[in-house]
Amino acid sequence: MKISNILRLMFGYRTSCIGALIILAVSSVAIAADVIAPKHYSDVDIVKKLQPPSWKCIFGTDHYGRDVFSRVVYGTRIALWVGLLVVLVEALVGVGLGLIAGYYGGGLDKVILAITDMTWALPPIVLALGVITLIGPGLTQVVAAIALVSWPPFTRVVRAKMVSLKEREFILAARSIGESSLNIIFRYLLPNIVPSIIVLMTLTLPSAILSTTALSFLGFGAQPPTPDWGAMLSEGAAQLIIAPWIATFPGIFIVITALGFNLLGDGLRDILDPKLKI
Repeated sequence: MKISNILRLMFGYRTSCIGALIILAVSSVAIAADVIAPKHYSDVDIVKKLQPPSWKCIFGTDHYGRDVFSRVVYGTRIALWVGLLVVLVEALVGVGLGLIAGYYGGGLDKVILAITDMTWALPPIVLALGVITLIGPGLTQVVAAIALVSWPPFTRVVRAKMVSLKEREFILAARSIGESSLNIIFRYLLPNIVPSIIVLMTLTLPSAILSTTALSFLGFGAQPPTPDWGAMLSEGAAQLIIAPWIATFPGIFIVITALGFNLLGDGLRDILDPKLKI
């Protein structure tokens, strides 16, 4: 399907349009953070600590006197970058295993499916915590931990698509003329699965952002003074009674960003792959 046709169809779906506009707005904030933020996210001013939202500080200040609006704006870069990186790693691992399992089948398929089902059966956050316990806390470690436990949906979807496609006439014709397995997979099969992968990546982004945010909230992700939304929620939780704005505004941005990707993913699924089942 051509990009122009996809865009034309997207504008026919209200949910996908709203989601695209939300993601465009959040992405614009991330790109222009240096221009939008009135201060650097790490600037401390103890004299102005715990000030409520006002015209001078529209989101107020935290317990170190840092501008909450500036920290939330810079935090969009971390949220989007970490979410995209997690999903890319998940896709690489999951798609690779799904291609192998679906095309070759047999005992290799059973082994990959068994590992996939065992990984999928465990709560991702709990499994990610176990991985972080082994490799240590930090934003990079959180990305690795979430990606290593969240790839099974990609494997399941890609394998199912491969099984349904590999017996089609054009694949049988490719085999009959001596095409290699790698050539068949990457030249004929993978292009037919790409729409499903794109849809799944879009739908997986919100959970990736929420998972990394949850781990940062627990203290395993980005370390101070990095303006990670999860870390900001954790800091704001201690001041929730006297300064609720510290946690409220990062929470609002998390909800808006996750909602935007969910709406966009639902629209893309209806357009590109309406029969997609995870």
